[in-house]
Amino acid sequence: MKANNNIPKYVETFFKSCEIDEKLNRYSFFLIRYDGVVLYHNNNLANSLSKSSIGALLGGVWQAARALAAFIPKEESKEGYRLSFDTSSQGVYIVPITVGAEELYLGLIYHDEVNPGFIKNKMREMATSFGEFLEQELTESFGKNQARSNENNDFLFGDITDSEMDRLFAFAKN
Repeated sequence: MKANNNIPKYVETFFKSCEIDEKLNRYSFFLIRYDGVVLYHNNNLANSLSKSSIGALLGGVWQAARALAAFIPKEESKEGYRLSFDTSSQGVYIVPITVGAEELYLGLIYHDEVNPGFIKNKMREMATSFGEFLEQELTESFGKNQARSNENNDFLFGDITDSEMDRLFAFAKN
């Protein structure tokens, strides 16, 4: 899968512009690429692991869960998969974000939570919002690149007549 080079810029723009719920922001959450590279984290690391280690672990656990899910008999699901490894008050929650060929994961590590359903819902809402934002940005970027490409593909001879072509290649008739 080829990663779009502008995605880190879009990630930064999104998280600067959105208002993150304070209940969610008190925990550590990460936006990572499919390969575990951290694109964003909210600087609330509660333990000694580095953000790159957590990104690799979140990406790995998602890939492992996906491999296991391949054994589930196929049925059309209106909802995408989410991954939750938790107790009633603490855990890890991962939500996928897929836009075109881009696959990202929004992961949350939480503890001492009275209402984990609430923060999981907030994570799904954030993932949906970011997915819509990214879709729009990538579509606009693609449109701008197409326009630039079309500008560069102008014909060398735009308005040439048949008689001008005949004169141009008159040497071939001799």
